[in-house]
Amino acid sequence: MSRVFIDTNVLLDWLIPTNSFHAEASAFVRVCFEGRAEGYISAHSLTDIFYISRKYFSVEDRRQFLLLILSNFTVVTESSGDFLNVLNEEGFFDLEDGMQMRCAEKEKVDFIVSENLKDFRSSAVPAVNIAAALQMI
Repeated sequence: MSRVFIDTNVLLDWLIPTNSFHAEASAFVRVCFEGRAEGYISAHSLTDIFYISRKYFSVEDRRQFLLLILSNFTVVTESSGDFLNVLNEEGFFDLEDGMQMRCAEKEKVDFIVSENLKDFRSSAVPAVNIAAALQMI
């Protein structure tokens, strides 16, 4: 079974029906929910999702989304050492993406799923788009 790290944006695409990759993200999340892939997310993704989705959903709806996510994905926690590792990298450019790459590397996942592949060019773990991930699984 594939072990995959899921970019926050993929989960937001799944949650928000008007987002560009909603259909693809929904298909991918369904694969994870069905147990055909083991999904990993960063702890900070939960706070990002709760905050960003506030324009679209009530507090209760957002709470239910997070509970659904927590019951279906493994949450990777970040330590101060992880933050230091990312901040001290020579090619540092974006803390959020850097932390996702660090979490994916720590968990030794097979690949990262994202529609923003350019953000993961320097990742030690390969990144693929949703369509490629669905084909690989």
